[in-house]
Amino acid sequence: MKLISRSFLITLLSLPAIGQTVTLSPSSIVFASQTIGTTSSPQVVTLTNTGAKTLNISSIAGGGSVEYFPYTENCGSSLAAGTSCTFMVSFAPDLASKVSATITISDSATPKSLKVTLSGTGVVSVIGLNPTNLVFGNQSVGTTSKAKSVVLKNTGTSTLTINSIVPSAGFTQTNSCGSSLAAGASCTISVTFSPGSFWTQTGTITLNDSAQDSPQIVPLAGMGIVSSAASLSPSAVNFSSQLIGSSSASQSVALTNHGSETLTINSIAASGDFSETTTCGPTLAPQSNCGIAVTFMPTASGARAGYITLNDTASPFLQTVALTGTGTAPTTTVAITPLIVSVTPTQNQQFNATISGVASSDVLWAVDGVTGGSATSGIISSTGLYTPPTAAGVHAISATSIADPTQSATVSLTVTTYGGVLTYRNDNQRTGQNLSEAVLTTGNVNANQFGKLFSYPVDGYVFAQPLYVPSVNIPNQGVHNVVYVATENDSVFAFDADNLVSTPLWQASFINPAAGITTVPASDVEGQGNDIPVQVGITPTPVIDLTQNAIYVLARTKQVSGSEVSYVQTLHALDLSTGAEMANSPVVISAQVSGTGAGATGGTLAFSGLFENSRAALVEVNGVVYLCWASLGDIPPYHGWVLGYDAQTMEQVAVYVTTPNGQDGGIWESGGGLAADVNGNLFGIVGNGTFDAKTGGIDYGDSVLELANNGNGLTLEDYFTPYNQALFDTSDFDLGSGGPMLLPDQPGPYPHLLVLVGKIATLYLLNRDDLGQFSNVGNNIPMYVPNAVGRYANGNRGTPAYWQGNVYFAGSTDFVKQYGLYDGLLSASQIAMGSVSFNYPGAGLAISANGNTNGILWAIESDQYKTSGPAVLRAYDATNVSRELFDTTTLSSNTAGAAVKFAVPTIANAKVYVGTATELDVYGLLP
Repeated sequence: MKLISRSFLITLLSLPAIGQTVTLSPSSIVFASQTIGTTSSPQVVTLTNTGAKTLNISSIAGGGSVEYFPYTENCGSSLAAGTSCTFMVSFAPDLASKVSATITISDSATPKSLKVTLSGTGVVSVIGLNPTNLVFGNQSVGTTSKAKSVVLKNTGTSTLTINSIVPSAGFTQTNSCGSSLAAGASCTISVTFSPGSFWTQTGTITLNDSAQDSPQIVPLAGMGIVSSAASLSPSAVNFSSQLIGSSSASQSVALTNHGSETLTINSIAASGDFSETTTCGPTLAPQSNCGIAVTFMPTASGARAGYITLNDTASPFLQTVALTGTGTAPTTTVAITPLIVSVTPTQNQQFNATISGVASSDVLWAVDGVTGGSATSGIISSTGLYTPPTAAGVHAISATSIADPTQSATVSLTVTTYGGVLTYRNDNQRTGQNLSEAVLTTGNVNANQFGKLFSYPVDGYVFAQPLYVPSVNIPNQGVHNVVYVATENDSVFAFDADNLVSTPLWQASFINPAAGITTVPASDVEGQGNDIPVQVGITPTPVIDLTQNAIYVLARTKQVSGSEVSYVQTLHALDLSTGAEMANSPVVISAQVSGTGAGATGGTLAFSGLFENSRAALVEVNGVVYLCWASLGDIPPYHGWVLGYDAQTMEQVAVYVTTPNGQDGGIWESGGGLAADVNGNLFGIVGNGTFDAKTGGIDYGDSVLELANNGNGLTLEDYFTPYNQALFDTSDFDLGSGGPMLLPDQPGPYPHLLVLVGKIATLYLLNRDDLGQFSNVGNNIPMYVPNAVGRYANGNRGTPAYWQGNVYFAGSTDFVKQYGLYDGLLSASQIAMGSVSFNYPGAGLAISANGNTNGILWAIESDQYKTSGPAVLRAYDATNVSRELFDTTTLSSNTAGAAVKFAVPTIANAKVYVGTATELDVYGLLP
């Protein structure tokens, strides 16, 4: 990303005085060459009043590229006779070129003002390190790894003096560098890892030398393992044939800890058509064992397979038992469709029966063995129409032949009271979890039982995640489960989520071409890019407030009236039932703050409806809807704006800008959106831009920000910026390409954690109680692991997912990866990995599970978005993502619409909703 020059002006008004003299020394400073991303020692400029009267200072102005010359001064608005004040000026270049600036002091004694000229040249470091980081594998505590090497090269033109090479605890080094290194010469640093404790350990090699950017940092990471040795016996269990829908007798699996250390058990889970109960607790003492009882309940006929997966602290951290069995269909003449159903309390379900393959009404219908059902289990009519109770639960629907009562069939029905998907990634913590999915399981999500059910056409690209609300009363159309879809054609669709109505329940549009109101042509705002092809309308995922019965949507339009053209952004609150504008809606986005950054005028920075583009999802916290902006295609001038609007009155109640005195610093997060904790604190990740907080400024490019609204707008509470932020900015390595995810409270010293990965592929784990701020000698955070997710420079473009002590990523040009959590720290390397590598930009992730069982990781592979190829939906066993359950490439009937960048699936009420460029595709259990 290229940087452009900025300037600012500070003016202090005063009346002139007569007969005074003043000196300024020195009048120019030429700084030595300075490595980009570092700050020089300050130089002193002295202003002296040599006259007999008080000197009034009318203005102090910085001009040219003054942002590269941070300074402080103690002059104030006046200077007494015979006294002096000082300026402390440093040089902090962010690009490798010569730059210059001026500081101009206007006073009552010097009609033409006094001026200090400043100049300096930013240079690339003369230190070359290859590789720039080291990651060690698993290493037993108390032992030492094989050495890994870093080559240090002096790329400068003079001898480099090496003062010290210091490793962190747990790592040791030897080197061939000596105390100096000639120009062009290289030496080798050999590093070993000797873990002193179990699990992840991170550290650095710190080089102190004569280079301008000393010290240099080489991040290190490794995994310490202990001598606990878990085994599961037997390694495979086979069940005999079992009737579909009936449960087998249990079989036993023994877990034994053969080691000398206590084994910590994170989870024990069964997948497929199998379930487990266990006597094992959270830990298992050395040389002891516990039992796991496994049962088999097939959901379909034929060979069935699954696993017992043990997630623990014994390397390789996942142990498995293979499970097999055969499902057999009951020998009855009666059959029921559908076989497996999920309904909400207001959603009736029609069941149909056949006798000897012929549709028949000559059956008696029962629920949980009671003919006609009951108020607590649901009522079923003589024709098979089921009316559910208000409470959630699983019920057996049976049909018995009237002519031959020995012939009957039974299917399963689940009543779900899941509240819906109301925001991006399901919750304000952005975990991606729906923990109330009782029907989709690791046993029935497969190519034979699961697939594409139906599609709805849409009028534009669907970048926003579909949202879902059950039991919405639509006027004159009854009660429906509704999926809401926003498009780049500035439309919002409300579709029946179960295909009971084939046309939209309602559609809202924010354009009126006849009146000159259209979507924004992509060419107007992103040049030659194709991030958002064709047109820009609604990009960020909306948010739903059930108490207001409203969905909040941000729309962009181009408005032409005669020769006047304007670009307008509006926040709409639409009624969930009708799509009509709510009271006080819409609101035109407008804001300004004090600032001297790019695009500012007269010390005021105003929101630009043209240059600002919102991709990050909306979020509602404590009755305030927050939105944030970046750019489309990095076209300046833009900034990272965060605005808050009262959900009821639609009044603007909060404004924050990430770089008010600088440039760029957008919040886009590949669609991720701000995250919020239980106390209402907001967490966002900023992309490339000016970062001067290290020198007392208020610009936070490439930073994680914690913002709080205490009733007086947003204030910055804390921040984290990587030690190598300058590299991020100059190389377009946005930290903010990934979204933040807040982990549930963890044991250990850091209970409140935030996980992220940006373009540079480094995994960061931050302590939300102290984000760590900035240090040029390392990251003051619980852990960071280089090269963890995705390929360097394209690393991660999305938000991770969480379930049952596991964190999941699908980086660019990388595989789905599963990381483990122990004592509040992530594993230094993945504990499981998928077999399919995703190309750019990776995949959008979501989780469905029934509490702590049947976890499924869903991923939308969107790498064909440039060629209008199809999106690919994949499903993985979340206990071990090396096991893929389903993907849409195996059958043409499952093919999705054209892929959309950064798309995220929505899972609700036994269905998976996938937004594409042309349609909303819906997947579920086949009839």
